[in-house]
Amino acid sequence: MFASLAIPPAWRPALDRLGQTAPRLAEALLVYALALAVGQVAFMDGFGALLWPLNNAYWMFLFVAWAGVRLGFGGTTVLLGLVALQAGWGTLRGRGFFAQDLHSAGLGYASYMAILALVGWSLAGYLAALERRKADARIAAIAFECQEGMLITDAQGRILRANRSFQHLSGYGAQEVLGRVPTFLLAHSGTPPEPLPWAAQQRQEWHRRKSGERYPVWFTRTPVTGEGGRVTHYVLTMTDLSDWRTQRAQRRQRELQHRTALVREVHHRIKNNLQGISGMLQALALRHPQLQAPLAEVTGQVQSIAVLHGLQGRSQAEQVRLCELVREVAQGVGALWGLNVAVELPPRPLACTLQGAEAVPLALIVHELIVNAVKHGGLRHQDVRVALSPGAHQGEACIAISNPGRWPAQGPDAAQVGLELVAALMPRSGAALALEQQGERALARLCLQPPVLQAGQGELNHAMH
Repeated sequence: MFASLAIPPAWRPALDRLGQTAPRLAEALLVYALALAVGQVAFMDGFGALLWPLNNAYWMFLFVAWAGVRLGFGGTTVLLGLVALQAGWGTLRGRGFFAQDLHSAGLGYASYMAILALVGWSLAGYLAALERRKADARIAAIAFECQEGMLITDAQGRILRANRSFQHLSGYGAQEVLGRVPTFLLAHSGTPPEPLPWAAQQRQEWHRRKSGERYPVWFTRTPVTGEGGRVTHYVLTMTDLSDWRTQRAQRRQRELQHRTALVREVHHRIKNNLQGISGMLQALALRHPQLQAPLAEVTGQVQSIAVLHGLQGRSQAEQVRLCELVREVAQGVGALWGLNVAVELPPRPLACTLQGAEAVPLALIVHELIVNAVKHGGLRHQDVRVALSPGAHQGEACIAISNPGRWPAQGPDAAQVGLELVAALMPRSGAALALEQQGERALARLCLQPPVLQAGQGELNHAMH
């Protein structure tokens, strides 16, 4: 039986709203009933002399004030309508407080209602505005206690309030910073204050905690203007960048480890293949002594490529000259594929010493670019050209590798032209690859800058002898 009386779920929101509004509705009905009862005496001469103390229209100001405070603008308007109808009906019948008002064309009644409405609506409007300001203040207080450090200053830049996040961030208590100018937070002591008024600003700064520890923050400053556009306050926010910097460094370290692992894996596979080829060539030379000289030459070329590419997988080349690397790799590729790769070096010294950690990846990149040129037109036309020249910027060197042919019409990318390995091995900074079309020749231009290149190394003359 009780299960049949259960409230359907669809009704529960309506019942909840009714439960919230029921007390206010009951209070409104009580105010209206009391006002009508007093109005019956004041405006209709009801109840005779029994309730003669209530025979005064000014009692209605009590109920209008009650409605303005408790019922709001709408409830006050309903009460004013009831009073107007009741007082007007009594005036027309010549009864109550305004019984003689017809002789003055209803001036007393009209003035009374105007004043009553002004009082009720003014009170209701004022309290509604006050409630809105309180709500805004609560929202502002919630926003003020955000996770970012926040300071509120006056127009002269003196701190008025500091939230808990700022206190936790800086180590200063609220009372320790009140009245001070925020420049004391800067890690650089003696920084002169900026002239007022301050402009809106966002920047990275170094602050110093109360303990003396320096830490980076993202600082924002927002002026708050009042009437006439005059600045009345400033809102300052500070976000600690220490964790962000740590996370970025860790992410870069993981990427570097991934790239290093990829390079080592490639080195290991190529080394094994070249060692296998070298072993087969040596065995063939033992079986055919008459071929020992040319086979030894080929074996030496394979081994030299392995050395130039650092295929042992565990060594990092030191002081590798870009000029030598380009020339030796080009000669090795030409020997393996049976064509003469033309190498053009600049006539004057060039800063061409590679940073040690980048030598092996750069050797692999240059090898892949030259082999790609051989496969896509260079072998067929017996024409592959490699040119090393200074770049457009100070300390920059560019390697241009070209062959007869054309890149795809829709624009080349790594996947289309077989350069996925090159894209994976490209350094994060200091290197840029451009695929260009120059007439009937497809050209790959690799430009290197510091930190891939080490500045101040003029090694070209040494490399050419």
